[in-house]
Amino acid sequence: MASGQPGAQGPYPGWQQPAYQPPHRKVSDYVQVIVGDLFLAIAVALGLFLLWLGSLIYGVADTDTGFDVGSAFHSFGMLLLTLALFLGAVLRHDMDNRVRVSLVTAGTLLIIFVGYWTGLWTGFMSIWG
Repeated sequence: MASGQPGAQGPYPGWQQPAYQPPHRKVSDYVQVIVGDLFLAIAVALGLFLLWLGSLIYGVADTDTGFDVGSAFHSFGMLLLTLALFLGAVLRHDMDNRVRVSLVTAGTLLIIFVGYWTGLWTGFMSIWG
């Protein structure tokens, strides 16, 4: 070369190939296995069943204990249903955004219009206390 420097001799002698790193996965990808479609469907169905069963027990009961047991089943079903809706909306990034907004809206409307803790604690305390 005209400048007196040697020509290209290849890669830098201390340079090595970087170690292989697997592609980064989001935490929600790991949680999605737990909160899959089947789990959400079962949780919603069980929550609706417990809501119905609690309302049925409350409707046919003639004692205070029956009212409390019905309220406890109803409240536990409501808890399970809203947890399934909110977990599905927050942790499932593979769903369409409109579906996720609909899940949050449905959970919020259930809490507003049906009520959340209508008798969970009073029902459990009357059963166990």
